[in-house]
Amino acid sequence: MVYNSSEIMKKFGEKVRYYRNLSGLTQEQLSEKCGCSAQTISGTETGYSFPSSKVLFKLSEVLNVPLAYLFNFDDTGAVSNNEVSFTACKLLDKMNLDKKQMLLKMMQAITD
Repeated sequence: MVYNSSEIMKKFGEKVRYYRNLSGLTQEQLSEKCGCSAQTISGTETGYSFPSSKVLFKLSEVLNVPLAYLFNFDDTGAVSNNEVSFTACKLLDKMNLDKKQMLLKMMQAITD
């Protein structure tokens, strides 16, 4: 599907917000790490504005997410297999050992 510029900005902003939240960062923390204002991050996330190329590459670096994932727009809300694995790994990193073991048991149970 071909998107117009306002749709791209909105969808891109949703991805930035998703990965920022996944990283546990506030808009202010992300802006500090990217060397931009919190207004830039807010405007990006709401689709009001689009970041400069410098901030764009810094977002990818700080959020530790491939730039392509920030532009992975799908009308169904589906994400690629790689994006699912990436997100799962980020979530696993936040869990303690007990929770990881519980999750492993649950995964084993649903794959049997």
